[in-house]
Amino acid sequence: MRRADEGLKSETLRAALASAVTGNTRVLEDLLCRHGGGTDPRPNLRLAAALGVEIAALSTAPRRLLAKLGSEDAAPDDARVFLPIAAAHAWVALVRQNQHDPEAWSALADLAADERRPVRAGTLDALSALALRAGGAQILVDSAMDWLRADDLEKRLSATALVVEALGDRRAVSTLAAGSSLLVYLSRVIQEIADAPRSAERLDGRRRLLMSLPPTLATVVATMVSDDRGPAWFEAICTSSHHTDVRKALSDAILRLRSTALGHGSAVAQRLRQALEKSAKPLRDPSRRRPGSGRGKASRPMR
Repeated sequence: MRRADEGLKSETLRAALASAVTGNTRVLEDLLCRHGGGTDPRPNLRLAAALGVEIAALSTAPRRLLAKLGSEDAAPDDARVFLPIAAAHAWVALVRQNQHDPEAWSALADLAADERRPVRAGTLDALSALALRAGGAQILVDSAMDWLRADDLEKRLSATALVVEALGDRRAVSTLAAGSSLLVYLSRVIQEIADAPRSAERLDGRRRLLMSLPPTLATVVATMVSDDRGPAWFEAICTSSHHTDVRKALSDAILRLRSTALGHGSAVAQRLRQALEKSAKPLRDPSRRRPGSGRGKASRPMR
């Protein structure tokens, strides 16, 4: 496990960074591409995080350098795809110093919505590390609210999908003092899906968002179960949601709640299952329903 505050150990890399700050980026880029493994299943994210630590320690942040690294448009199978991954970690390092850094958050939104899987995965690692730091989850939720106002729908949905995934860690949810802001954010995300135009159904960002919602929703409910905040909020969502894809995401989240890994068995899941089933639209022709089809295991998906 890498240490979040560990900088570069290589003097060669440090010298290359110092040169890059003055405008000569070639050596640093070559070294990052050589050692970054951007095309590997497991890229060198420790190197990216260490670069971020070094950049944050500079007296003046080299924003032009980070913008150049982040704008690299290499293909996913090109080693240079590691450069925007490194930029994402560096921007997060600057956010840790100043959580209201608009340039950093704007750059991170672009990287979170990137169409290349390696870039999204690297950005997810950076944002997840931020969410696990003291106060980091709250900073991420507050800034992600602003991302929901982006004019570009694909960018909005893609960036949101990555944030929702980053917030799917129980440790991150537990660091939120009250959790109310997280529930407000997730409510906005769900409403975003329901309000999106029909043409949005073809967008990859929407598909990724619908995939990232169930595990995070289940984690949030399970983490906030002690005072019933999580289950009560989720129950209200089940009662008021009528969009088909939203209801499927809610159904998948309820099925995940039955997992012993979340530590609550079927009690909470059964309560939420009943709430979702009660709010389902009635069948157009109930007489055509096969007798006995309504019975079965509680693991069956809901409409």
